[in-house]
Parts: sequence; structure tokens; C-alpha cells
Amino acid sequence: MIKINTNRFGDMEFSEESVLRVLGGIIGFPELLGYVLIQRPNDAPFYWLQSIDDPSMALVLLDPLIFKPDYKPVLPEGLKAELKAEDGQISLFAIITIPKGRPQDMTANLLGPLAVCPQSHLARQLVLDDRLYAHRHPILG
Repeated sequence: MIKINTNRFGDMEFSEESVLRVLGGIIGFPELLGYVLIQRPNDAPFYWLQSIDDPSMALVLLDPLIFKPDYKPVLPEGLKAELKAEDGQISLFAIITIPKGRPQDMTANLLGPLAVCPQSHLARQLVLDDRLYAHRHPILG
């Protein structure tokens, strides 16, 4: 079991099997590679991506299909093999920015989604070259 004392959730304990390894890290945090994906009932449909390497670091994630049903980016060739997604199961999450005191102005980074393979517990942040999506896509209206 791994134990960490997080800023947002207090003391947490979880199994090593639940750790998500982000290959190459996340833009701005390349040295942080281990995370736990948390979905708390009161926060649904949002997820928290809590770093196990830095307990003060957590990102808010959201399934982009919730607010952009036509979101279907072209995934890089070789991504399934890299994430060991033998059955092709890859989930995409948008990283959410919520301005302090202005949740109505939250945005999603649709150009840099997090691709996750639930079976292998591997992930990679993608950098898409796609002019159809924005890195600050408004979620509410």
C-alpha cells in the first residue's frame, strides 16, 4: 500500500496496482509520472488526477464527450501499442482549468488530452495538431 498526505484530500492510501503511470509526464510537470485517478461522488462528472510524486499537485479532468459530443481527435499511430491497449480500450480526458472564483469560466484543453488505458494503467498526454480544437475550450456555453 502507498500512503500520501495530499493538500486536497488529506491522507490517502491506495494499492500500487491503482497507480497510473503517465509516460513522459504532463506538460509543465515532466518529472511527475505517478498518479491516482479519483472520482468522488460529490464531484461527478469530474475526476481528480492526484500526483503521488507531489502531494500538492492535482488536476481536474473531464470526459470531453460530456460537453463536446463530436470530439473525435485523430490519435497518433502507435499509441495503442505504447499504452499496451491490446483490446484498443483508450479513454480520453480533457484537463480542466477553473479560474479562481469563476467556475462559470472553466475551460478544457482539447488540444492536449490525457489518453488512458485502464487495463495497463498507462497514460500519455497527447499534443494534437488539430485546428478543430482549442486549448481553452469553454465548457459552459
